[in-house]
Amino acid sequence: MPIVLTTNDVVLNPDHAWNDITGVQYHYPNQYKNKIRTGEPFVYYRGVHRKDGPRGQAEYFGRGRIGEIRQDPATTGSSRPSWFCTIEDYVPFTPPVPAKPDGVFYEQIAPNMWRNGVRTLDQDVFERIVAAAGRPTGTSAPTIVPQPATPQAADNLIVPRGKTVGGGANGGYRKSKRAKEVGDWAERAALAFIRHTLGPATLVHRAAEGERPGWDIDYVDSSGELQRVEVKGTVSAAFTSIDFTAGELRAAQTHGDKFWLYLVANCLTDRAQVQAIQNPAARLAEGDWTARPILFNILLG
Repeated sequence: MPIVLTTNDVVLNPDHAWNDITGVQYHYPNQYKNKIRTGEPFVYYRGVHRKDGPRGQAEYFGRGRIGEIRQDPATTGSSRPSWFCTIEDYVPFTPPVPAKPDGVFYEQIAPNMWRNGVRTLDQDVFERIVAAAGRPTGTSAPTIVPQPATPQAADNLIVPRGKTVGGGANGGYRKSKRAKEVGDWAERAALAFIRHTLGPATLVHRAAEGERPGWDIDYVDSSGELQRVEVKGTVSAAFTSIDFTAGELRAAQTHGDKFWLYLVANCLTDRAQVQAIQNPAARLAEGDWTARPILFNILLG
């Protein structure tokens, strides 16, 4: 049976603060253990409180499927365990679906049930919400929220090690069925970011021209230096890992400070964020990041 996962922008009660990462994982108390099952479809719901700005509408803002379930290691042996589930096949709703269109709620439930973080949902109601959301096309112009673009900047779009349990949306080896759609959208967001940051600039979108030098975009900066940009995108709110090809990694190592990694989170939505990281190869060399081979191309015959 489909379910609703509640994750709010603002948590008014500190006791109800959970380690949720949109599109990556959901963290929940033991009382919901029997409601969350691997393989179940769900929709995300948030209430009216917003982190920045006035109150918003109660709305459904995405859908997905429950993945692997594990106990929170911090509650091992506790009489009050909590749990994590990974999120699979996450699709954001662009725009979100109001919880009360035309004055009538999709969920016909008792008022006190809106406080439940996890709720069961009738199949027909689930299908109506998904139908109202439509299918993101990825063709709209990206609206971006720039993040700091210096090597020392806080990694706002990177989930620190130890914050995730299980593979997550970016942690496994499976290639998303929507990888090209998300990747193309992320590159358009990166182009918009560069134009917004630098103003008029000579940009070459190598990927769009079918070229694969080890990066997607390059441009000449104000000092006449060629800067290279590799773009990675996700529909999730943050990255748990990224995939680099051997050519991309060589290019990053060869060009050092003249190579940038652009991370684009919340792709296909009007809440996209871009973070520019200079010289990602240095992060690997210094041990801040680690790399592991996860896929080999086997030629047969």
